[in-house]
Parts: sequence; structure tokens; C-alpha cells
Amino acid sequence: MAKRRKTRAEREHEWAQAERRVWEEFQPRLASLQTFEEAAELVLSAPPADSPGRRYYSNLGFFMQQFNVPNGANGTERHLYAQLIQRLDAAGALKPGTAPGILEALRTYVSAG
Repeated sequence: MAKRRKTRAEREHEWAQAERRVWEEFQPRLASLQTFEEAAELVLSAPPADSPGRRYYSNLGFFMQQFNVPNGANGTERHLYAQLIQRLDAAGALKPGTAPGILEALRTYVSAG
């Protein structure tokens, strides 16, 4: 008997569930970062391209390179980025006076989408 092909709705539901699982694993890891090196390691542990949850890792990679808010970053991501910037600043890992501008950008970001 031929295997039934999943409907678009079923595939989208499975993708959303997988995306949620990746987020639930990624979020505490992001919240615990203390250094640039740890952030780089987390980015390198990303799922393959076009996989559920890849965007969280890509967003973090973009943020750590540019200190700009990635398009599509959700509010929780922005909050966790702000906490990371505060930890990095407190540890002296940022240039003096850099953190306030980054934190302001995170706080006032409005998505272009």
C-alpha cells in the first residue's frame, strides 16, 4: 500500500512543532551565555540550513557580528540579547559606552515586516 502524502497543513504543523522544540532548547542556552566565545559556539551548533529553528541561530550570529537587531527577531530574543549585552558590558568585554546604544536599539526596534 502506498504511503499517504501529508497535507500542507500537516507539514506546517510538524514544522511549527519542531520550531518550538528548537526554541525551547535554544532559549536557555542563549540566556546563559557569558562571553563572545560562548555565543560563537552556540551559533556554530546551529541546525542545518532550511531546518526548523535555524533562524534563531542565524539571528544570534547576525546580532553578534553587527550589534543590530535582526529582522524577524522576536521580543524574547531581543530581551535575551539585551541581557547578554549587559553581561558582556559588566565583564568589560565591550568598548566603554557601547552598551547603551545597543540596548536602546533593542528596546525601540520595530520590525520592517
